[in-house]
Amino acid sequence: MLDEAVARYTDMRDQFGEDMAYTVTIPDSGVLTIDDAVRRMGYTATDLQGPDDLPRPRDSISLHQVGAGIVTLDWVFPVPERRQVTDHLGGEGFRYWYVAFDINGCTSMHVRYGEAEGDLEGPEPASGPFTPWTEVLGPLSAYVGLFNRCYDSEEADASVDIVAACLAVVEAESGVRRDGELMNSPTPILSLPIPDFA
Repeated sequence: MLDEAVARYTDMRDQFGEDMAYTVTIPDSGVLTIDDAVRRMGYTATDLQGPDDLPRPRDSISLHQVGAGIVTLDWVFPVPERRQVTDHLGGEGFRYWYVAFDINGCTSMHVRYGEAEGDLEGPEPASGPFTPWTEVLGPLSAYVGLFNRCYDSEEADASVDIVAACLAVVEAESGVRRDGELMNSPTPILSLPIPDFA
């Protein structure tokens, strides 16, 4: 099932654009509404603009109600200032996934299940001199075999696209499928400042 999702996201890869940040936030109980999500990110419902018309304004993120949770799509080069806004969606009582990639092939994934956190980086695994990359996966540790296939080794090239692997894991963990309907549906948008260097 996971391999099927990886294959599907690999086939869809050219539909994602060059730069993208994608989050999924699911509450442990109840429903996280779009208005609640906007407040968690430090804004108010009056900051929301009506359902967007494609193409989306470059400085905006779109918010999608998916079941009990929220998906955000940010179509700008993923920079820390913008990520800090959506990171407020995670926390106690929520499961939160963040996947971002850019035109240079850099990919990052962050998960937070309450207080438990995990990270993944590509094209090279993130690790310190005394901390192997497998030890920073946290809640993602069950997927180390899949993620290992995303990296080149001395014996072989990477056999799995890291973005596809990350999206497949988010789908497996959250139950939320990223597809054309989700990416292209008209939804409220929130404008965020774009740093000058983006």
